[in-house]
Amino acid sequence: MTDWFTADLHLGHEAVASIRDMSNDEHTATIYENLVSATNSGDRLFILGDLVSGFETPEDEIQRVARLAMTMNRYNVKVHVIAGNHDCIHPKRSKAHRYLYGYSYVVDSVASAGTLKIAGQRAVLSHYPYDGDHTGEDRDIQWRARDLGAPIIHGHTHASEPVSWSRQGTLQICVSLDAWDMRPVSKDELARLIERNQKKENG
Repeated sequence: MTDWFTADLHLGHEAVASIRDMSNDEHTATIYENLVSATNSGDRLFILGDLVSGFETPEDEIQRVARLAMTMNRYNVKVHVIAGNHDCIHPKRSKAHRYLYGYSYVVDSVASAGTLKIAGQRAVLSHYPYDGDHTGEDRDIQWRARDLGAPIIHGHTHASEPVSWSRQGTLQICVSLDAWDMRPVSKDELARLIERNQKKENG
């Protein structure tokens, strides 16, 4: 079994598809193809937020997520979701509680954050990094994890380079599609990145 990580799919989001130099249909097809080709039966896929555009009705959003989850489940891949700011289940949205059941019904788990052991240590899973954004200033700071020194695996920034550092010097690894050539990244690759960068940090 392999764990895979990705973020910022933005399915159905024409503006993001255009930034990625694709039509909306090409964008969706590429994401599906890359997720299916990377994973194998028994694997787990962690999607760290922004599955969709955020501009559809919550019901349409859940249907879009259901289509993705059903595709992955067809290959016996479990789908675990961490909510992003574009998703109707993110706690910043006042009606998020209404749609948690719908999301939970179509994917294997839903959370606003989580932890997972990677490279022998606890890493934080969140849509947001501790620090940083793709805008001029950090947004949604009330929804970000507190930086206590654990590496954080995140999306949100759409960074082209996966590695960054928080203001306190903590390792942040972006798993957005933009950082990994539109593909998910394996837990083993994340472990190598953590080990490599912590060696640098320790001199």
